[in-house]
Amino acid sequence: MLRTRVGATRGVAAGLVVVLTGALAACTSDPVDPARAGTVAVGVDLPFVSLNGATAAGRAPGSVLVRGLVQSGFTTLAADGTVEQDASFGTVEKVADDPLTVRYTIAPTARWSDGVAVTPADLLLEWAARSGQLDEVVPELDADGAPAGDLDDVVAFGATSAALAHASAVPAVDGATLTVVYDTPVADWQVALDVNLPAHVVGRLALDPAAPRFPAQEPAADVTAQAEAPAPGASGTAASDATPAPGAAPDATTTSAPEATSTPGATAAPDPAQDAERWAAAVVTAVQQQDRAALVPLSRVWRGAGRAGAVAADPTLTTTTGPYVLERVDDGGVEAVRNEAYAGERPAAFDRVRLRTDLDPLAQVAAVGADELDVAAPLSTADVLAAAVDADDVTVVTGGDAVLQLVVQEAAGGAFDPAAHASAADPAAAAAELRRAFLAGVPREQAVNDVVAPLWEGAEVSDVVAAQVGAEAPAAPQPGDADAEDADAGDAQAGDGRAPATTDAAPERVTVRVLANTADPVRAGVVDALVEAGRRAGFDVEPVEATDPAGTLRTRPEDWDVAVVPVAQEDLPVAALAARWRTGGATNVTGHADAALDATLDALVAQRDPAVVPAQVAEVSAALVASGAVLPLVRTPVVTLTAERSADEDPGLPVLDPVPALTPGAADLTWWWRWTRR
Repeated sequence: MLRTRVGATRGVAAGLVVVLTGALAACTSDPVDPARAGTVAVGVDLPFVSLNGATAAGRAPGSVLVRGLVQSGFTTLAADGTVEQDASFGTVEKVADDPLTVRYTIAPTARWSDGVAVTPADLLLEWAARSGQLDEVVPELDADGAPAGDLDDVVAFGATSAALAHASAVPAVDGATLTVVYDTPVADWQVALDVNLPAHVVGRLALDPAAPRFPAQEPAADVTAQAEAPAPGASGTAASDATPAPGAAPDATTTSAPEATSTPGATAAPDPAQDAERWAAAVVTAVQQQDRAALVPLSRVWRGAGRAGAVAADPTLTTTTGPYVLERVDDGGVEAVRNEAYAGERPAAFDRVRLRTDLDPLAQVAAVGADELDVAAPLSTADVLAAAVDADDVTVVTGGDAVLQLVVQEAAGGAFDPAAHASAADPAAAAAELRRAFLAGVPREQAVNDVVAPLWEGAEVSDVVAAQVGAEAPAAPQPGDADAEDADAGDAQAGDGRAPATTDAAPERVTVRVLANTADPVRAGVVDALVEAGRRAGFDVEPVEATDPAGTLRTRPEDWDVAVVPVAQEDLPVAALAARWRTGGATNVTGHADAALDATLDALVAQRDPAVVPAQVAEVSAALVASGAVLPLVRTPVVTLTAERSADEDPGLPVLDPVPALTPGAADLTWWWRWTRR
């Protein structure tokens, strides 16, 4: 990690200038708005898309960042995969092993930002959405990973979780607890279920005949007008001209809607808490009784309720559980204010957090220097880092994010497909030997020193295969390491840039097509190093020209032999690792197939003891590296800037300690926002 205090030390001449001009500056500079001290402004390149963390839009980096600020839950996932519980929200306990049984107990201090208590109804709604047990169809997904097609008249949440798919029974509700029983053990049980969208809000929008249809056929959000409406967390109540508040009395004309307790024609306002309780109860009834008439609109509302456009148009949809609550959502970013209803152990330290996404990276650097931003996390490039280091009174922190890996295509007729070695006595062994020969020549140290170290002086070769972000993620021993289990994996140290001791597997020069998003300077630099190293080792490495590298990676395996990909953390780390490398796995893009590895993965995904998981992940990682399926390279560089100030010299502006490097590859960024909490 690079930390520099730029502008803290001045020369004698600069000091004289300050002395001579200080009084004049004090008289002529614009006064700082007193409210500015309670506001922090953050600049990022990550647009907010959705509050619904169970959807592809909600898992986009900008959405993960915003949710980490405004949402609390039972657990958070640290950068290294460690699961941390928030006792002020509740507890998650494994109460039985066979069958795996997990009990959620909600703390009395867990509240939504409109003042409504969190209840098991909120968890039951999420189970209904994520288990897939109530879906009538498996929807097709569009290019953004969202359910596509006409789903208005079917039950289709379209967000089945690899963990909750194994919990087929409707969870039991008892007071403030909800108990989930799994059909088969699930290693990710600690993070498999948490509060997401509020059941009382979703229930009202879906089941109240008086509520406007949601989502509207042609949604149009007047963001400017809505920004003037009070946020749910600012006053303890939600208000909207577009839709009834959560306390609006339902006009119960169908069996799906709860009965209204207000007298017809009465003018007295209904009790918001009672109305919220009724709508949440209606959700519980719909799930428990599998009431299709209610589940169809519930699934429709759930799919769209968290999207940025919907949140901007209806302030009730900003209802969250964290120390902050969204007040404004527009094209320039989001603003969150202190959640006055929050009663947890991590309250807000500021009155307002402004998250700007409308500035390019160099403009973010300039904005920190001009006191328009207090923190910025621009894209890390040589130009950006140079500008940040040259800026006055700015602390620069660098670090590493997702792990860049070289993955090998083992199918589709390419150079490393056993089918391409049909004349060999053992085609599979010949293909594996060729894979290892190619990977043995990959210049990992060169990639670190020449490509990443100029942007992050702490960069080093990474041996992490699993979908983690942090430096403490389980690593795999490389072929040639003293403790490698498979000494036959290769005589040369993988990644030292040397050709293998024997080239019998490649008697002639072999063409290897490398796929990468070369719009990223780091990946482009890695490709350049591969081309040169491949030439020395007897391979002709050719970059693949693809307008959509990510799409080519997934859908055109015949177009590439190896790919440089960043592997980010997943919300279900173990399930994600298995899906990526299991034979026929949902995200297995390389065609890797290994019955022995499948058995190891089966044991891993069924592991009930979290303490044992890291060792099993390391075992899987070692097997993949030894087989020549993947080679980790280095973590991608990131940079974060913090304005340097003192209360005496910068009155009216927030004074912050250096903020840690923001890692957009994390599946949960609650930990990054700790500096905004007390």
